Amino acid sequence: MSAWWQQRTLRFRLALWYSLGGAVLLAAFSATLYFFVAQRMAQPLAKNLQTDLQTIHEHLSIGPDLVLRWDGEVIPANELWDAHDPWFELWDEQGRLVRRLWPFTENRLDRLPAAPVPGSETVSVFRISQDIRLRSLSAPFPVQGRPWMIRVMRIHEPAGEALGSLLAIMMVALPLVVGLLVAGGYFITRRWLKPLELMVRQAEGISIRNLSQRLPEGSDAELGRLAAAFNSTLSRLEDSFKTLDRFVADASHELRTPLTTLRSVGEVGLRRSRTVEEYQEIIGSMLEEAQRLQQLVERLLELASAEGGVRHLHCESLALDRFVRNCVSDLGILAEINNQQIVTTTTACTVRADPVLLRQVLQNLVDNATKYSPQGSTIRITVATAGSECRISVADEGPGIPSGHARHLADRFYRVDDSRVREKGGFGLGLAITKAYLRVMGGRLEYVPAEPKGSCFSVILPDAGSS
Repeated sequence: MSAWWQQRTLRFRLALWYSLGGAVLLAAFSATLYFFVAQRMAQPLAKNLQTDLQTIHEHLSIGPDLVLRWDGEVIPANELWDAHDPWFELWDEQGRLVRRLWPFTENRLDRLPAAPVPGSETVSVFRISQDIRLRSLSAPFPVQGRPWMIRVMRIHEPAGEALGSLLAIMMVALPLVVGLLVAGGYFITRRWLKPLELMVRQAEGISIRNLSQRLPEGSDAELGRLAAAFNSTLSRLEDSFKTLDRFVADASHELRTPLTTLRSVGEVGLRRSRTVEEYQEIIGSMLEEAQRLQQLVERLLELASAEGGVRHLHCESLALDRFVRNCVSDLGILAEINNQQIVTTTTACTVRADPVLLRQVLQNLVDNATKYSPQGSTIRITVATAGSECRISVADEGPGIPSGHARHLADRFYRVDDSRVREKGGFGLGLAITKAYLRVMGGRLEYVPAEPKGSCFSVILPDAGSS
């Protein structure tokens, strides 16, 4: 049953729920109305019967001779009772009829009522002919210490006809109204869900070839939000595909260069016989390009790992000032090669980060600073606090970065000066990796021009010791 229900369309399920709910509510309302009306119609009859019983007690008397008198006058045995007086029957303790007083002749009657249950007050309805129904009240009526019973009667037919008509109307109207509910529910749900169907058709037409298409958001609140969320997802997906295409194109270009060089050097080396020294030189050139290719592949894998979230992140509390000084002492060899000097200024602060990743971030920034700073220059590394954040700043005295290029520095394969980067052995991936590492550690990378010249990159991490 559950599988069958899940296979039905949303329109069908909404229409069915709407119809069933409406039918149940309508049936409950009809039943409540019927019983309420029946009760209200029965109340006047019951009250009238009680009034008649009281009138009988006031006017009827039975002497020692068991003769019935009404207002002191003997009631004749064969007298036809006045319809305006209370109708009643008297039954003795043996369940035998003593006297019946009502305005009906025997030839009009199909059947006579049975004796009442002795000793209890009961209300009942019975039919004495095809067109006459009586409502009766039976009650004890002691006569000279003997437990007689009296039954007071009134016509029940007008109330019965009204209730029967009401019941017939309900039986006819209920299926009709339920049918209208089914048709109306299906029509309404179809109309309400029509924008959703249009959205589905348009969404089915969107593929990788036309990711720029968007769904109409319209004015409907719920469907508008759904379309907006879907459009936002499409935008992110489109950006991801563009980024992936750009990455593949850039990676293909970068891989093509060393591969082409390897092939060219090998082809040139095979054109004629050469001396051992010449072959050694050719092989050395090929090994240099192979090493460059290996470094590029490693950097690409490193970037993919960083942007994938670095699954095994081992964060711990680090005294940032001490950590930076230890890293600088290990990285000083990068500056000594170019006859450069690293000056470190630190302020005590604590961060929570992965020490391996943070060391790699610092190494990337120091490596860039030593590459693009002139010989004999000074590289300044500063650790400071700013509110609830800790900041590591690496400032060099290089040529700086033009303002139009600053926002693209962390893009993959982006180079301010392509030829200059190639000479330094870079791929344009260092800052992209640095930014990705900082993102997974909850930090960020900022750039500002250094004064009077050069560049200043800042690593900003939350201060673990701040409240």
